Amino acid sequence: MRNCFFILLFANFLTACVPHSKIVYVQSSTDKAKYEYFSESKKSVKIEPFDVLYISINSADGEHSGYNFFNEDKQHYNSVSELSLSVLSYTVNDSGNIILPVVGKIKMQDLTLTEAALLIKEKTKKEISDPIVSVKFVNSTVTLLGEVAKPGTYAYQNEKLTVFYALGMAGDITEYGNRKKVVLIRESNNIVHKYFLDLTQDAIFQSDFYYLRPNDVLYVEPLRIRRFGMKEYPFALVASLITSALLVLFYVKK
Repeated sequence: MRNCFFILLFANFLTACVPHSKIVYVQSSTDKAKYEYFSESKKSVKIEPFDVLYISINSADGEHSGYNFFNEDKQHYNSVSELSLSVLSYTVNDSGNIILPVVGKIKMQDLTLTEAALLIKEKTKKEISDPIVSVKFVNSTVTLLGEVAKPGTYAYQNEKLTVFYALGMAGDITEYGNRKKVVLIRESNNIVHKYFLDLTQDAIFQSDFYYLRPNDVLYVEPLRIRRFGMKEYPFALVASLITSALLVLFYVKK
């Protein structure tokens, strides 16, 4: 009887919690934290076909350049709705180009937003005195599915979005999410790629997928304990009741 008591007590402990190593992020492979990960330069997202770009071109003397649909001095980029921006922006075609008024075709593919702005500035120098150019993504959204607190599609303004920032927007991974096997789905050049990320290891900081790009999808797989329905079924309560009953019987017989 006493052996049964301890067995059930141990089973109760196992069903009541998820192992610590499965829920802690960026664990170091050694006792010493690898601070060099944090000193690496951030990788900028590059422009690809079918990206939608908002391009603002103004002259230093304040004169309207004729390239913009509205004057950014009067109406700031962040105050315009996503739908309005998509109408007022340029879509990179399947060849990686945009068609800019007066200037014509400009190759945008594989450029960062900063590089694109510098190229457009160089192309418009003949038409505008000392042009001021700003380029931003319009279709900046990521989708988070699976074992996150608030699944859905989220828009963001920053040029760079880390995988952890994205998870934060969705309320973080639940206790029953598999942090060692987060699936990243990314479409590039009309090909859908599938990658597996281990967020429990600090090597994620060196990963090519630490920074997300527009239209990425993150799917957090459930742990086995979740697949077997242990989240919904009150195993801990049942084990506790059985343990209590056996304990009472043990002392009664004693």
